[in-house]
Amino acid sequence: MQQEGPQPHWKPLPGDLSEDRRQFVSCLREIRECSPRTQADIAHDASQAATTLSNHLNGGRVPEPQLLISFYKVVEQDALAIGVQLPYSVSFLLCLRSRALMKHCKCCPTGFPVSTPDPRSPALSSARHVWHRRRLRNAARKQKTSSFPAQRSAPVPLPEGDRHPRRLTDEAWTDLETLTRYLAEGRDRDASVVLWGAATTLPAGDVPRAVAACRSAGLDQEAETILINAGKRDPQTVLDIAAAFHNSLRFEDAGLILAAASRATQ
Repeated sequence: MQQEGPQPHWKPLPGDLSEDRRQFVSCLREIRECSPRTQADIAHDASQAATTLSNHLNGGRVPEPQLLISFYKVVEQDALAIGVQLPYSVSFLLCLRSRALMKHCKCCPTGFPVSTPDPRSPALSSARHVWHRRRLRNAARKQKTSSFPAQRSAPVPLPEGDRHPRRLTDEAWTDLETLTRYLAEGRDRDASVVLWGAATTLPAGDVPRAVAACRSAGLDQEAETILINAGKRDPQTVLDIAAAFHNSLRFEDAGLILAAASRATQ
């Protein structure tokens, strides 16, 4: 039986942590404090060891995107149950994570922001609230419409009806058929060329569509290949691609491309 635990007493962070790393760990701790449950219960529901989560919260290691997202989702459910709003969005934490892994020196890519924005600034606070309200509205809309039968046709023509955010799968990636044919024929080199082109030449807004098409076809390894190679593009393009994933609520893929970008600059 899961039980409530006392608020944690945090250990001092190691003295050799960078400012970006300290900010990231501090934000993780604030998220953790939004759950009344014990850390062991949170770690269990997030499918990770309690010692792993403790290491993340004490600055020992930077969590992988998947672990960060699973931890966030568990605490988010706990917070919603007691009427508490989380202070940061998962997309903001993923951006901070990428910053925490960066080494700011003369060899860093030009054009990448040197200073980290204050997470409590009015602009970011407003963005977090908008993101949170949007998620609540989407959840409420799904719950409301799930009890009604699907309409056979739209009540008004699409150009005159309500606009809704387009899903990534609404417009197919045109090279998916070519990629699957190459893979079926054993033409791995040609398939690699297609994946490389998707990662390095597509506009930022189209990269998530290519990744979504691969995942919908069961080609998860190929989707991750696109993400890894796209992470080698210039920093602003990487951020634009991550933003496109965020807008489509594909937070895990956003975290993966940011992680790939941080590894590429090390």
